[in-house]
Amino acid sequence: MGMLEDTVKRIFGGGSNISATNPLPVTSEEVSVDSGVATAGTNNTLTDNTKSWEVNMWQAGCIVEVSIGGIEYHRTILANTATVLTFNPLPGIIVVAAGDAYEIRKLTAPSTPIEREVQHNIAGYLTPADIIAAALAPIYAPCSFRVEAAFSVGGVLSATITRGGNTQTVAFNHGVALTPNDMFRFDLVVCAGDTINYQYSANTNILVFRVVEVPSAVS
Repeated sequence: MGMLEDTVKRIFGGGSNISATNPLPVTSEEVSVDSGVATAGTNNTLTDNTKSWEVNMWQAGCIVEVSIGGIEYHRTILANTATVLTFNPLPGIIVVAAGDAYEIRKLTAPSTPIEREVQHNIAGYLTPADIIAAALAPIYAPCSFRVEAAFSVGGVLSATITRGGNTQTVAFNHGVALTPNDMFRFDLVVCAGDTINYQYSANTNILVFRVVEVPSAVS
């Protein structure tokens, strides 16, 4: 195997051959959104006392690129305070120190919608259960969750939006019952920190229920 193929295996394939069952990932572009010089740090944190970030503003889809001893390390940002970034640990005994330059880069969303949930010909839904087994959090935020649904019995479709432990239930279609056996489509704007599920007001068979995540860059 050639050098390029070895490199592809090592970076993307986890040691496995790239194939139809182990494809290359969908790539996203990165844009620089902030930078600076660390005033302190640890194996998994970087402090910059000159900053005043909003708490967890870098949590969704951001990485930190920090230069330590002439080597650039890239880590996913897990959380942030006004002055501290927390990220996946650096290797071994490597730590961020005062004077280390860094850059925050945001992964931009892909150009195609992402399939999040598909249900087809599911019998015996009983209200007021959640339609999806586990609530959905956005992969790329902000975005829209687009739901297409058809039910065998007329009823009201609602979204449950949970944020910070508080859940709000909001009805689609102005709260008017959907016509049995007809397909309806609704969009819901979703932000970082939201989790979404859906409920139906009647006992029914779910004929079709699909949710796709539409990145904000996609019309």
